[in-house]
Amino acid sequence: MQAMPLLDRLSLRLRIARSARTRRVALTACAAALVATTAAACSGEDASGSTLPKPSNSFCTAARKYDDRVVKGAGIDEQIRLVTRMEATAPKDIAHDASKFLDALERRRAGDKSVVDNPKVEKAVANVERRVQNGCQLFSQPPGGGI
Repeated sequence: MQAMPLLDRLSLRLRIARSARTRRVALTACAAALVATTAAACSGEDASGSTLPKPSNSFCTAARKYDDRVVKGAGIDEQIRLVTRMEATAPKDIAHDASKFLDALERRRAGDKSVVDNPKVEKAVANVERRVQNGCQLFSQPPGGGI
């Protein structure tokens, strides 16, 4: 078996480095899109006239902390810690979605790329975001919950 030429090895290393950088950029873009989507719906009221009860204060506090830290560039380990808090206190109507969100983050940390741009994961995250927007009124309160 013949050794790989130096130029081919360098090219392979550059492609690997580029793909790792692309993954980091994509993950950061997903987190930024999550925050941007949450910020876009700041009315605090569901257009469908939802009658769902307000989520618990602990869920809303966890969501606020998550939003704050993601904007500041929280890494995957910190995101998992924060989403774990959200999942533990999620309202029943989105408990499954919050679990799927947490599972996706844990799988991504373990190297699973199938969760990136996965429509089922994106839907679960969107459901959690919508519940935060409509139940916690994340953007209609001063930082720190107004206290």
